[in-house]
Formats: sequence, C-alpha cells, structure tokens
Amino acid sequence: MKILPQLQTKNGQIFPSPRPHEIMQETPPTFSWLEEADISSYCVRIRKAGKTEIFWSGETEKTFITPAILFPAGDYEWNLSAGDANRGWYPFSISPDAVEFLRPTGREIFDSVPDVRPRHLFFSEDIPSIISSRPLAIETLRRNIALALADGLPTPPAFHRDENALPYREYFGRHRDFCDRNLMACALGHALLQDEQAGAHAKNLLLTLCDWNSEGPCSLESIWGDEIGLSHARCLPAAFDLCYDLLTEKQRIFVARTIAHYAEQCLRLLRRINFCQNPGNSHAGRLPAYLGEAAMVLKGTGVRPDAELISWLDFAVEIYGGIFPYFGGPDGGWAEGPFYASSYTKWFLPFFLAVERYSGVSFLCRPFYRHLIRFFQHFCPPGWEIHPFGDGYWSLPDDAEWPGFMAQNPYHIYAERFGDELMKKWSREAQQQEIFKLHLLDVFLPERGAQLSLPPESVTRAQIFPDAGLISLHTDPANPGSEIALLARCSRYASISHSHADQGNFALLCGGVAMIAPSGYFGRRYGTRHHFDWTNQTKAHNTILIDGMGQKPFSFESSGRVLSAQDHGDHLTAEIDPANAYPQIDCWKRLFSLTESELIVTDHIQLKNPGKISWLLHTLSCPEEKVEEIIVSRKGIRLSIQAAEGLLPTPQIRDQYDVPLNEGEPEAYHVSMPSQFHLAWETESRREHRIQVRFCIQKEGE
Repeated sequence: MKILPQLQTKNGQIFPSPRPHEIMQETPPTFSWLEEADISSYCVRIRKAGKTEIFWSGETEKTFITPAILFPAGDYEWNLSAGDANRGWYPFSISPDAVEFLRPTGREIFDSVPDVRPRHLFFSEDIPSIISSRPLAIETLRRNIALALADGLPTPPAFHRDENALPYREYFGRHRDFCDRNLMACALGHALLQDEQAGAHAKNLLLTLCDWNSEGPCSLESIWGDEIGLSHARCLPAAFDLCYDLLTEKQRIFVARTIAHYAEQCLRLLRRINFCQNPGNSHAGRLPAYLGEAAMVLKGTGVRPDAELISWLDFAVEIYGGIFPYFGGPDGGWAEGPFYASSYTKWFLPFFLAVERYSGVSFLCRPFYRHLIRFFQHFCPPGWEIHPFGDGYWSLPDDAEWPGFMAQNPYHIYAERFGDELMKKWSREAQQQEIFKLHLLDVFLPERGAQLSLPPESVTRAQIFPDAGLISLHTDPANPGSEIALLARCSRYASISHSHADQGNFALLCGGVAMIAPSGYFGRRYGTRHHFDWTNQTKAHNTILIDGMGQKPFSFESSGRVLSAQDHGDHLTAEIDPANAYPQIDCWKRLFSLTESELIVTDHIQLKNPGKISWLLHTLSCPEEKVEEIIVSRKGIRLSIQAAEGLLPTPQIRDQYDVPLNEGEPEAYHVSMPSQFHLAWETESRREHRIQVRFCIQKEGE
C-alpha cells in the first residue's frame, strides 16, 4: 500500500487538519490536506476511536471537505486515501464544548438577500438605532465628510507611464484617502444622515473611480501592485448599495459592471494561486469576502446571471466556513502579529454580518472569532508604543506611512460580542476618533451580538496561543498603563509572510513602554534592503545566534512551538521550544518567570556540536554599562539587565544596523525612525549551555 506523505514543500501551504490528537472546537470539522501529484479525487473516511465501521465518508476533487452533519463529542480517527494510496489513521477528538456550525449554501444566502436598498451594511430600518446608539461616531463621521468635501476628487494613476508622476507606493496611500476613507464616509453620510452634499460627492467619487480602467494599473492583478484594486474591490460594492438611489439606471449598470469585473478578478486570482492549497497568501484571504459582497449587491442588476452570483457565494462560504483563517487558529491568535491582525480581521466583517442578517448563520460563531478578543487583550492593549511581533510591530494608528492600518479600534465587533466589560470599555474608548482613517465599513454595522448567546471571554494574566505560536504574561491586564507584560513568539508559521526569522523572540513592556523590543523597520516600503537583510533576520531580534548563524528567513522550515503559560498568583511563567528553527540544535527550552518587579529568562540549549552562542537583546533607549549590569532608562522606567549565568560578562553594544535604514533607497524616499540599540553577549564554545539573564524593573519614584 502506498503512503500519502502529506509534507509541506513550500511557504504558505495548508496545514493538514485535524492534526494528530487535536481537540476540535467545532462540529462538523473541516478536513483538509496537501495536494498530491497526479491525483484528481480523494476519499476521507471517519471512524470512532476503537471501532472499525465507518462513521462518515466523503469523496471530493478538492483538497478539503466539510461534512453536512454534526459530529457528537468524542474520539475519532480519520484517513485520507487516493487511488491505492493512504495517509493512515490519525486520531482527533470533538470537544464537549464544540460550537455547532452547519454552513449555509450560496443558494440559501442568495435567495434570502432582499430586494431593497440599502441591503449590504444595514437595512433602512436599522438606521435610527445606529444613529441613536453611536452619537460620538456620528460626529466623527460628520468631520470625515467635511474632510472629504475639502479633498475633492482624485486624479487617476500615472506611475505606469510617467516616471515623474507620484510613485505607486505614495499613490496608493493617497488613494486610500479618497476611496476607503472619503468615498465611504460620504456614502454613509448619504444613507445615514441624508446629507445632500455628502451624497453628491459620494456619487461623484464612485463614478470617477469606475471611470478608470479596471484592467489597468487599478486592477487587482496589476503588475505594479494590487493595493488600488483591493480598495476598489473592497469599497465599490458598499458605495454602490448605499448610493443606489442617487444613480440613474444607466449609471447603475455601469457601476455594477465595474463591480463584476473586480469580483471576477478576485475569483481569477484565488484560482490562479490555488488559494485553498496556499492560504498563506496574505492579501488573498480577504478576496472571498469581496467576491461574496459583489454577489449580494449585484443581485437583481442583471449584469451577471444568478447562477454565477450563487457560485461566487458558494466559493466564499466554502473558504470562510472551512480552511479560513490560515494565520489564525481556534486559539484566537494571529500568527502575522497584531499589526496585521488588526486590519486583516476587519476586511471580511461586512460580508460576515450580511450573511448573518440574511441567513441567520454567523461565521463569527466559529472558534477563532469568538477567541480573537483574547488575543487583542494580550497583544493590543490601549496605549502601547509597540505591538510585537512581525512586520509593522512599530506602527500605530496615526502612523504617517500607514494611517489607520493598525486599526484604530481592533476590538470592535469582537469585544461587543465576545469580550468582558474591560474589552467593551476599550472598544468604546477606541471608537472615539477625531477622524476615521481607514476602517469605516465596520463602524456602523448593526449590533446583533445577543443572537449568538456565547459566553464572553474573561480577562487572563497568562495566555498561550498554541496555533499562532505566541505567549503572553501580564501582571495587571486591566491597567495596561501601569502593568508589566512579557510577550514571546515561537510558531509553526516559521518566518513566512510578514513574520520574521525570530523563533524564541520576546519583548518586555512596562506600562506600555517598550523596554526590550524587536528591532528593524520596513524603511519606505516592504522589501527594502534594510527590511529584508536586517528586520527579517534573526540578528534583529531577542533570540540567539549559533557561531554567528541565525534562523533561515522567509522559510516554512524555521519553526518552533509554545509549550505553556501559567499564572501562579505571585508570579507568572511560560515556556517555549525554538529548537527546530536551528539545524545545529538538539534541544532548546526557553523559560520565562515574571513578577511585578523582575523578569528571569533561562535557556537550556544542547547543540549537536560544541559552539558559541550569541545572546541578543534590542532596546529603544541607549543602554548604559555599569559594573555587572546594563541599565536601560526609558520614560520613567529603569531596567537593570544582569547576565547571571552562562554568558561572558561584557556585551557588545551598538547603535547601528548592519544594513542602514535607507540603504538603496532614493534620497527623496528616505525615512526617519526612532533609534534602536543592539546588545550581544557571547558564551564560551561548548555543547551544552545553561544561560540565565535577570531583568530588574523599577518605576520612577519607587
């Protein structure tokens, strides 16, 4: 009998699921696997543990399948077969607390879409309660409308034909102002407030954007980049629905056809990259939502047959009811880090909430979404100056380069539905904005959380996110302005996408002040020399080098795992295992112990051959060398760093990167970012290393 190996061979491939001995938090579970060469049909068989008869079986040409029946709680085994080859029987369980989630069909959703406008974000009958329940958000919306009117109309892109025109990166950043911010603010102003000026400007903006060639530089498949196309695919369906009554019949057909073109681009792109096998494509995860939204708003327009629109909805439901999200698992963590989680968990909300209103079935019932608020509690408290880990860890909502991309309110919807009172308080405070910069599409969605009847997440001090590979320890999470927090990363997602080669990395924050932090930036954009040759490299992070060598960047092989995070009352502990990220290591366990005044980091490292360890730290304030300690003082916090065991006494301290921030970039695009400082202790060459470093924390006035 041939064996199906089911081994990853490249970045971003699906993880076969369920994993061996995994306790599934959802019933029925989705079964997914890696595509095998020269195989066109697969069979999945399920049996209860200890039994030989088959409980359920299904055949498919796809590489995933979701049964249409509920699996009772208990122990099971599953096998994948194709032709005369089998994977073998792998055990898994259905939790007694598993969420029951039977997916709707595209036809069921389509048939329930009412023949009214607006129909997408909300219905007309929702408007009075939206206005009365969000007085501060309505005032912000009025300021957004005034800004939009003053901004006028955008000019079409010229970067594709004029080297002196505004370059692509600068253009799409400005384009988001006109499309994601101004168009949506004015369309909402028309629908919610009956603001005539806002409505006229929204119509003008909508028609202007539709005038531009959807297959040119504004395409999702543009060779210059997909960001403009993403904005159009995201915003045009909602704007069309909100402004429908302002358009003539011919204008409606014109806009509807443009939306259909972008939907078809979404579908082409998803199929071209074989998204269901390669869901680690960071940008593509939002496209099924845009495809589904297009189907909803195009119903009744006649620009595409109903059967085609229903097929779009079927495809979206298959993904969001099955393999998605890739970077987030049932634990609620997001492997790409908080910066990307804050936006990448917003894009699909309008689609999710529309499906919920139409069909009564909510994707938000699924385990990831109901636990996501705990991830935001641990990694996105208000007031933090950085949000480790991954690209964008240094960015805030008012960042000049990426305004609003670190969502101004990442908790919204998730806190209201699944958070305790503290999370709801954070959401209310975050929603009080001077201007909504990017994410307007989820601000005014109707509140229907009570329908889910799920228990809220409680605030925790120690949390493990085993799927994402993150741990978090907090001394007083209800008071992020005064507590101590330790975060660490050690993930099966390795160094792919927006993650770095940093297994074992950790950060220490005191009252939101970054005392120990990752280092490096994008520079002007993703993919600068500094970004690739410093920020993505192990040397930029708080982990180790072995004989000067770090982990392999941009590789699914540089993986690790988190083991535990525990609250002992008077102290908190966590343990991670980064060994798999280094071919030179047999065994490495990194342990953390945290109190309100001290962090102890202990490493037990066993190498395959004798070697020297470089033990790395990075700070945002200049370290000061003292006798047997290093002092970092920052914003009223004094941190004493003491190499207690296993390290040579004097570290190297530098204030320069190996690759300067602006290297290789034209002078006109140089950026200025806060300084960073780099410390490296060395060990003697040996096979077994025990290293312990103490961090003593003292606040000003103590």
